Amino acid sequence: MIIIIPTCQRGELLERTLQCLVDADRPDTLKRVFVVENGKKEGAEAKVDKFRDRLPMEYRYTPTGSKCAALNLVLDELSGEFVVFYDDDVRIHPGALRAYANAAAGKTGGEFYAGKCLVDYDSPPPDWLKHYLPYSAKGWSYGEEICEITKPLALGFNWAAFSDDLKRAGNFDINIGPGRVISVGDETELQLIMFSQGVKGIYLPEGTVWHHVPADRCSPDWTLERNRRMGKVVGFKLASAPVSQRLPKAAVALGKVVGFGLLTRLGKAFLSETKHFHYQQRRYWNMGVWEGQQVSASGT
Repeated sequence: MIIIIPTCQRGELLERTLQCLVDADRPDTLKRVFVVENGKKEGAEAKVDKFRDRLPMEYRYTPTGSKCAALNLVLDELSGEFVVFYDDDVRIHPGALRAYANAAAGKTGGEFYAGKCLVDYDSPPPDWLKHYLPYSAKGWSYGEEICEITKPLALGFNWAAFSDDLKRAGNFDINIGPGRVISVGDETELQLIMFSQGVKGIYLPEGTVWHHVPADRCSPDWTLERNRRMGKVVGFKLASAPVSQRLPKAAVALGKVVGFGLLTRLGKAFLSETKHFHYQQRRYWNMGVWEGQQVSASGT
C-alpha cells in the first residue's frame, strides 16, 4: 500500500493529516507515504521531516502548479502498487486505512474504492445553500454497507486504486484539476475511463475522512463560481464533438446565460432568496459550458 498526498500551501492542515496517519490503525502493507508539493515551495518538506521517525515518508516536488502533475510524478515511479489518495486538508478516521487494505487484500487490480466523506466546517453554510454545494463541501455517503458503485463518485481527496489500472487509463489529465484552467473533475475523468476498461467501483463506508471546508468555500459566491467551473468541464468536452452537435448546444448555453441573467436582474425584487439563487446557478453553469468551449478552441 502506498499513500499519495498532494499539497500546495497548506502547512498546518498537512501536519494534521499526517498526524492522523500516525494515530491510525496502519496495516503492515503500508510501505510509503508520499507528500508531493506542487507550485511554489512553502515548507512541506520540513513538515515531512517531522514525521520520518513515525511514518515511511517520501517527499517529492514539482514546480508545476497542478495537483494532477503532482500525482503523476509519483505514479511514474510505481508498478503494481495499491494507492490511496488523500488531500492535505482531510482528517482521517483511525480505521480508514485498514478498510482500504482489507478491500484490496489478495487483489492486483480490477477495482477502485470510494471512501465516505464528511466535512469539518469552519463556519457552516445556511441549510438552504447545502443543496447547491458539491459533495466536497457538504459530504458524501452511500450508506453503511459495502456496495458496488457504477458512477464516478469517488472524491479525489479520499479514494484508492491500483497503479497499473491508473496507468492503463492514462494517469491523471494534467489539463484539468486544481491549478489548471479547468480546475475540477480530474478524478472523475479517470474513473470514467477505468469503468470503460472494466474496472469496478466499490464503496467503503469505513474508509471515512472529514474534509476541511473553510467559510469562503461554502459561500453563495463560491458556490456560483464552482458551478461555472463544473459547466466549463462540460464545455471542454463538448468542444471536441462534431460541429452539428456542438453548435446547437453552444447556442442553447449562450441563450440560457442571457435568459437567466435577465431573469435574475428583473425578477430579483419578486423572487425568494433561494429561487433567485437557483436561477443564478443555472446561469453560471451555462456560462461555464460556453467558456469551456472557448478555452478548448483556443488551446489555453
